[in-house]
Order: sequence, then C-alpha cells, then structure tokens
Amino acid sequence: VFYWLVIFLVFLNTLTIASEHYNQPHWLTEVQDTANKALLALFTAEMLLKMYSLGLQAYFVSLFNRFDCFVVCGGILETILVETKIMSPLGISVLRCVRLLRIFKITRYWNSLSNLVASLLNSVRSIASLLLLLFLFIIIFSLLGMQLFGGKFNFDEMQTRRSTFDNFPQSLLTVFQILTGEDWNSVMYDGIMAYGGPSFPGMLVCIYFIILFICGNYILLNVFLAIAVDNLADAESLTSAQKEEEEEKERKKLARTASPEKKQEMVEKPAVEESKEEKIELKSITADGESPPTTKINMDDLQPNENEDKSPYPNPETTGEEDEEEPEMPVGPRPRPLSELHLKEKAVPMPEASAFFVFSSNNRFRLQCHRIVND
Repeated sequence: VFYWLVIFLVFLNTLTIASEHYNQPHWLTEVQDTANKALLALFTAEMLLKMYSLGLQAYFVSLFNRFDCFVVCGGILETILVETKIMSPLGISVLRCVRLLRIFKITRYWNSLSNLVASLLNSVRSIASLLLLLFLFIIIFSLLGMQLFGGKFNFDEMQTRRSTFDNFPQSLLTVFQILTGEDWNSVMYDGIMAYGGPSFPGMLVCIYFIILFICGNYILLNVFLAIAVDNLADAESLTSAQKEEEEEKERKKLARTASPEKKQEMVEKPAVEESKEEKIELKSITADGESPPTTKINMDDLQPNENEDKSPYPNPETTGEEDEEEPEMPVGPRPRPLSELHLKEKAVPMPEASAFFVFSSNNRFRLQCHRIVND
C-alpha cells in the first residue's frame, strides 16, 4: 500500500509539471506552486521515514534510495532558491524536471525491467570505449577534411553553405552530419564541385565521403545496436533463470506440504540412530533346551570402517578419470564465448629419445629450448 501510494504521488507530480503552458492564468500558477510544495513535503516525509526505519547506513546501501535522496534534495534546493529569489523559476526548471525521474522506482518491483536496466548499466564500460573510438574517428576525419576542403566551399558566392570544413568546430559538425546520414550526399557534391566538378580530380574526392559514411554509419554506429541486443539477451536469460528458481522453490514448497509424513520421519530418525548404537543380544536355544551364554554384537562393528586402507591397486578404469582434470566452466544464466574462458593447457612432455644423437632428455640446453617453444 505504501509503495502504490508513492507511485500515485509521483503520478500527481508528473501531471502538475505537465500542466504548465505558455500564457497560463495566474490561478493555475498558484495551484501548481502549492501542489509542488505539498508533494515535496510528502516526498521528504517518505525519505525521512525510510531513514528512520532502516537507519542511515542501511538506507544508503540501496542505489534507488540514493537516487531518491538526490531528487528530494534537488527539489528542496529549488524551492529555497525560488523563495529567496536568488534565481528565477525559469532558470531552475531543470531541477524541477528531475522529479520526473522518480518513475524509475517502478523498476524495483518489476523483475524483467530491473534486469534490463542492470544489463544496460553493466554495459556502460563497453559503450564508453566505443564512444571514445567514435570520437577519435570523428577527429581524424575532421582534420583530414580541413586539409582537403578548407576554404574551398566558397566557389559559389551567391549561396552560403553551412556544412563546411573551414575550421575545426565546423568540421566536427559536418563530419557528425555525414555520420547521421542527413544530406551527406549534398556535402559530397559540394566537395566534388570544389575540385572542378565531375571530372578526374573531382571524382576522387568522393572516396573520402564514401569511406567516412561506410565506416562510421554502417560499422561504428551499428556496434551500439549490437551491444544493446547482447544486453537484451543477457537480461532475458537472467529473467528466465529467475523464473526457473521461483518455479523450483514452488515445487519444493508443494512437495513439503504434500508429504507431512516426512516431518514424522525426521522426528523418528534420532531414535533410530540411538537404537543402532545399543548392543543387540542374540540368544540361541540348544537341543537340550538350555540357552548358551549371551552374545553381544555392536552395530558399529558391522558397518564398514571408513578409515580402512583402500586397495593399493585401484581400478584402471577409474584412474584415468581421476587423473584427467577438465577445465572449470563458469556457471551462469547465459554461457559466455569460449574466447573469454581461461582453459588449462596440458604441458607437452619431453621426448625420451636424444636429439641429433647429442642432447639427452635431461640436457639443460634441450630443456630450455623445450620450455621456450611450448610456452
């Protein structure tokens, strides 16, 4: 109930912010300000209640609680700056929009969406490396474009072109425009006309634009899609693994409730173990009707001794299985490629025969060469 109450307050906060529009009446502005202050007070009370019930250390362990604290503190800071007239409401509107990020709290109770967000966050390192590579690619082609087309797009004085390579910032924007595919062919035509039109020197210019468009748009930018698809597969496999665990728990729970006799067996089991430790008296009646002396047998003596020495000659079928050590495969919801696994390679034995009829198998020089070749 508390969770759904918070979600309802987030929904009201979203409606309050979405109701703002240009040239709105004065009474609507007052209602919005009052609603924002009331909702901020409720969100602050929620945060303080969680801090009191969980404790500060346990509260800040959760990333969702840290995010919630950041949003609430941003709202308090916005209210203080607006009420003291240090900053106008227009300049602080970004902090007000931060409240809309509260809707992400729903991922805490939605397993599939939570797994997807976790997979995307885990791929930030790969995406950051790809962004660095893309930025270096843009810089290289921007500098190359400045060398080829710097100051040469002014062949038509009647028309001013926005996509040029005259300086480094403009060259960066032009290369980015080509990567997005927005009128990249018109920029290529301008480059061809800058070198005299569709003739021999001008047609060679199109090689620059074709390489830039193919390598940047069809290769680098599509890697983002590959990372996203891989993360979606990880999230789906993790969700299916969690569903299997839940189904297994339900089956175990049903098995426990369906067989109440197991509890009785667990109670009687210690009594049976105690009876095994007692000695059993076996009496045999002779032909004269007299019973011989009582023979006492300990049940522990009948059980095999675990400390006994095993046979010094083990089964040859089992020795081969014990000697061979298979590589450990990581267990997880989704198997990783073999390139990421560190498999143990067996060392190549030294041949017993002599090399060149000179170096024996124990020769230091031969051992060193064998180690270098196999390592």
